[in-house]
Amino acid sequence: MSAATPSKWRTSASLIIISKEANQQQDYNLLMLKRSDPTAIVTNQTVFPGGLLDSEADEAVSWLQYFEEFGVPQEALRRLVLLHDNRPAILAPQGTGCYDRFFKRSHIWSREITLRLTALRECFEEVGVLLCRSKNELDFGAVALPKELPDREAWQRRVHNKPSEFLKLCRELEVVPDLWALHEWSAWASPSIVRKGYATVFFMAFVDTRPSLLNEPSEVKETLWLTPLEFLKLNQLGELWFLPPQFYELSRLVGVGTYNSLLDFATKRSSMGTTMFMPLMYACEGSMVSVLPGDDYYLPEPQYVDGIISFPGTADEFRTRSKHLHRFTFGALVENLEINIPPPNGHLRPLSVSSERQKL
Repeated sequence: MSAATPSKWRTSASLIIISKEANQQQDYNLLMLKRSDPTAIVTNQTVFPGGLLDSEADEAVSWLQYFEEFGVPQEALRRLVLLHDNRPAILAPQGTGCYDRFFKRSHIWSREITLRLTALRECFEEVGVLLCRSKNELDFGAVALPKELPDREAWQRRVHNKPSEFLKLCRELEVVPDLWALHEWSAWASPSIVRKGYATVFFMAFVDTRPSLLNEPSEVKETLWLTPLEFLKLNQLGELWFLPPQFYELSRLVGVGTYNSLLDFATKRSSMGTTMFMPLMYACEGSMVSVLPGDDYYLPEPQYVDGIISFPGTADEFRTRSKHLHRFTFGALVENLEINIPPPNGHLRPLSVSSERQKL
């Protein structure tokens, strides 16, 4: 994307929570939620917890002041800021100056910090999970620490109604949001033909035990802890419905067998940068094909493509014209996901549910 995220994309963050589980083939589950009927695009739309960046709440410099009062070293915050060529606009610094001066601004303009705050705040708002650290836990480890809290329902309602209450919650509990246990995973944006789309950074967090949940009734119809394979099979059966980002990210995970291997991979990969995946849509005879970065038919500035591109032939003919493939078809469901190039940023290759396990 260009130097600044175009205004028609609303900036958001999502959190993929991985919980260690015993006695199953994949020894972890992940958390997804069914959107309530008034907020869902279609029935049974299923997503990871997350939501929109709130500038007043998430970019408030009072967070940096609170971290300093709490005893968080500036270096611990700087470690979250990734200096890398592969930084999409959503993760670019907001404002002018150098990263080393972001502690002196009136707003936090390091998106690696603000979007982690967004993801953690929204996770608490939607499902009541609070990932944070107390003063005696400031080892900034790679595994998140869920906290139980008194009056959770009242606090959830307060934060839901006024996001800036999240800082007040942390002050009262004497904790800081666990930014360091959120591993940068991926970034997706709605196709440019969507009138008011989303640009979303996905983070991954690991917990040793499954935290208790409290669903926010206006947004969440049901919560599910399942393996990636179980989620994808329910999607095939029509019991859950995913937009392409959720389908793609689950397909990356379907072949990863163990919690520890995924934790190790996510921790190391998060320093390799992130490429924005904004699907570019081609109308073929009888189907719509979406292409992603690295595909021969992907264009360098997809955010400026105003419409669907016509291809004079079938999807199979479109495929034979391409040597490098990174694409899928999307109708009622995401189908025919195909990639024959190395995934960008040292990432996992998405697999079909019948594919062999990938080795980490």
